Amino acid sequence: MWSLLGQTGLLALTAWWAFTWGGRTSWLILGVMLLIIGYEWWLYVTLRPALRAERQWLPSGHSDQAGGAENGLLTAGQPFACAFRLKLGPFLAPGAWVRLEETWVHEGTGQPLSLCAYAPAGLRTETRLTVTVDGLPRGKYIPEQRLVTVSDAFGLLRVRRRQRAEGQLLVLPRLAPAAAWAAAGEEPAGRARRQALEPSVPQVVGTRPYAPGDPLSRVHWRSSARTGELRAKETEPPAGTRRLIVLDAAGAGSSAGAALWADPALTAAVEAAAGAAAGALARGMAVRLAVSDGRGSAALVQGQGRQRELLALLAAVPQGSPRPGAWAETALREAARSGAGSVLLVTARIDPRLTAAVKRMPKGAVQLLFVQGPWSAGNEAAVGRWLRELLALGCRTSTITADKPEAAGAGRMQGGEGVAGTGK
Repeated sequence: MWSLLGQTGLLALTAWWAFTWGGRTSWLILGVMLLIIGYEWWLYVTLRPALRAERQWLPSGHSDQAGGAENGLLTAGQPFACAFRLKLGPFLAPGAWVRLEETWVHEGTGQPLSLCAYAPAGLRTETRLTVTVDGLPRGKYIPEQRLVTVSDAFGLLRVRRRQRAEGQLLVLPRLAPAAAWAAAGEEPAGRARRQALEPSVPQVVGTRPYAPGDPLSRVHWRSSARTGELRAKETEPPAGTRRLIVLDAAGAGSSAGAALWADPALTAAVEAAAGAAAGALARGMAVRLAVSDGRGSAALVQGQGRQRELLALLAAVPQGSPRPGAWAETALREAARSGAGSVLLVTARIDPRLTAAVKRMPKGAVQLLFVQGPWSAGNEAAVGRWLRELLALGCRTSTITADKPEAAGAGRMQGGEGVAGTGK
C-alpha cells in the first residue's frame, strides 16, 4: 500500500511538471505512469477484499511422484500433495502473479513446515496451486497462518492477505512387518494351555439401549423388564482373541521433551507396536493399545477397518514425558484390567523394573518384543542377560532390528525449514 501511495505521489509530481513546464517528454512520461499506476490501483481495489484460499488434500494416484493425504492423514516418509484454490475476485487480473505460503508447526518438536507455491493468475477470476511435499516425520502438524500475495506484472505492487489456516495434518507411523511376524509367534503348548482356561464365547460386560437392526438374541430381557425399555447386550470377544500391547514411550531412556520426539529408538518402538497391532487386527483379534507416556494414552479397537484409530494414537506419542518406571506400572495395571489372552510388551531399552512386574503376570501369557538399533550398540551382553532373565520367568522374548533412518524416509526437509512447492 505504501509503495502504491508513493507512486501516486510521484504521478502527481509528474503531472505538475507536465502542466507547468510542458514538453513532449513530460507528457509521454505522464501518460505511461497513468497507465501503470492505474493498472496497479485496479489490481489493489479488486483483489484485496476478494482474496480467498481453500486447501484440498489430493487423493492417492493423482501423480507419479506423490501419494495422497486422505482427510489430512498420511504415513511417515510418504510424499504427498495438496492443492489450493484461490479466488481472485469477480474481475480479471491480467498479468498478476499469485504466491501462497502456509506455515505449519509440529506439535511435539515445534519444528516449522512451510508450504509454498506460485503461479500466474492469467485471464481467470480464480486459480489453482499444487504443492508437492517430501515425506514428513511422524506426528501431528498444526497450521499457524496462510499468506496470499498477489503482485503485478511489473513487480511494483504486492497485495497481501493473511488468513487463518484450517484443519490439521496427522502423519501416521510406518508399520514394521518384522514386528507383526515376531508378535505372531507363539508356542503351541502355551496357546493350548490358555485356550483350555479361557471361555470360547463372547462375554457379556454390560447393556446399552436397543438399536434398530439388533437381533433378538442380543436383547437382554432382564434389564429390559427392569428398566421398561429394550436393552441390548454389550459383549467383548473371548480372552483368546484379545491382545494387549503396551508400548514403552521412553525411547532409549535418556531423552525428554522435543528430544524424545527425535529419538530414533522411540520411532522404532512405535513402528514395531504399529506393525504388531496391524498383524493382530488382520488375524481377527481385538487389540488394546496402552502407552506409558505422560498422559497414559490407550485405545481398544476390533476390526481391521479401525486400524487407523490405533495408528492415530501412535502418531501422537509421546504426550508428555514418561515417569521412571511408568512402563512396568502400565503393563501390570493394564494386564490386570483388560483380561486379555496375550500381552505384548514393546520396548527399545533395558528396564530392570519390568522383571518384578512380569513375576506378577500370568505365566506364559506375556511376550516381550525388543527393538534393537544403533542406540543399543555396546550393550549386547546386558540385553542378552536381561532377555534370559525374563525368559526364565516364563516371558517369551523376540528381537527385531529397526530400519535405518535413511530407509525410513524420516521427513527430510528442503531449505532447512520445510517444503518448496510448485504452482500449476
